[in-house]
Amino acid sequence: MRIKINKRSLNIAISCTSAFIFIASCTSSKYVKPEVIANSTKTLKTPDWVLNSEIVLEEGGNFVFIHKMSLSGTSRPDACISMARTQAVGEMMKYIKNSVTSSGQVEELNASSDPSMSSLTAFLSQGNISGAKVTTTYWEQTMEADDTGVRPIKKLMCAVQVSIDKSTLERQMREAINGAPGGNPEIRQKLLDAQKNFIDGVGKKESSDKSSN
Repeated sequence: MRIKINKRSLNIAISCTSAFIFIASCTSSKYVKPEVIANSTKTLKTPDWVLNSEIVLEEGGNFVFIHKMSLSGTSRPDACISMARTQAVGEMMKYIKNSVTSSGQVEELNASSDPSMSSLTAFLSQGNISGAKVTTTYWEQTMEADDTGVRPIKKLMCAVQVSIDKSTLERQMREAINGAPGGNPEIRQKLLDAQKNFIDGVGKKESSDKSSN
């Protein structure tokens, strides 16, 4: 028995298959994976400290906070760096405040209205810290896919490191806690313990990860 093939139907089937392959190849755009096309180091390689998921670390006895931000690809790198520098110290203080005041040993005492808590919160919220400075900056432009996964778009990311001596940071936080008279002595001590544990804990996770490898 001979099977008769309709040439017109066969051509349509081939055309549809070709179209499907073309569409599939488009959705597998080379831009789906972000590609660095320019950066401040002129290496087209993102530094390890930028790739690091940790935003706080210890370097040579210093507390280092990493702040990153992204803008559209049409933005200027220097403008991005300037904005990041402006925001960095404030973001660092907010991070420290949340880490210390939301620790279990403080929360369980309902310390929100205690003078020592109010003093520490005001100190961190107002950014009255001295000795903190931006030490390292970085920017990169990437080409990556838009939300559809097909059309390439350019993006800009910048990152800065804020550094302060750990002992200086601890001293200023301790003075802020002890600076307000009155209040609950237990809450004051819990705050002092929480801020010390926070400072001492910086860099510990990274060190333990390295030693286990």
